[in-house]
Amino acid sequence: MQLTPYRKTILIVEFVALIILVGSMVMFGQFTEQGEPPSPVLWLIPISASLLVISGFSANLYIRWVENPDTQRANPIQRMFIYLLIASLYLIWLFAVGQAWLSHQLVNTAS
Repeated sequence: MQLTPYRKTILIVEFVALIILVGSMVMFGQFTEQGEPPSPVLWLIPISASLLVISGFSANLYIRWVENPDTQRANPIQRMFIYLLIASLYLIWLFAVGQAWLSHQLVNTAS
């Protein structure tokens, strides 16, 4: 299978963002053990890293199933399924970020 010229870059960005995401979760765990909540600015690290992971996954999904040069192009139903899948991933991400922000606000008001 012939790789598109930007697929390698997408994979690198996706996995570096995944490493940053896991590292930030470890860092948040250390804050929790110390009993202090992380500052809201630190929330930008896992939020942006998770967005990059989902974006890389979506881009690779699109390349593999819609724009694959080695196979036939996807028919309209397959395209619609992939687009709905990608849109649902972003909506779930947005919902999760909103829930995390609300829970962070509740913890701050309680303490």
